[in-house]
Amino acid sequence: MTTVADVAHVTLIGDRAGRYVVTDERPDGTLVLKPEDSADAMLERQGLEPGTIEQLEAEFGPVAPSDGEG
Repeated sequence: MTTVADVAHVTLIGDRAGRYVVTDERPDGTLVLKPEDSADAMLERQGLEPGTIEQLEAEFGPVAPSDGEG
C-alpha cells in the first residue's frame, strides 16, 4: 500500500500549472504525472478558494450547531 508521503509531488508552471503526483519514473528519466486529487489542489487548478462560513450563511442562512444545542 502506498501512502501520500511515499508519492513524489511536483508543481508545474505554464500551460499545465498546478500540483501533480509522479505515477511512474522510467529508466530514461521520463516522468509520468497525474493531477493531484486533493481538494486544495483541485480548487487551485480551477482558480478557486474555499468558501468561508460567512459566505455559506449569507447564501443559505445561519448554521445550527451539529449537536442540536442552541
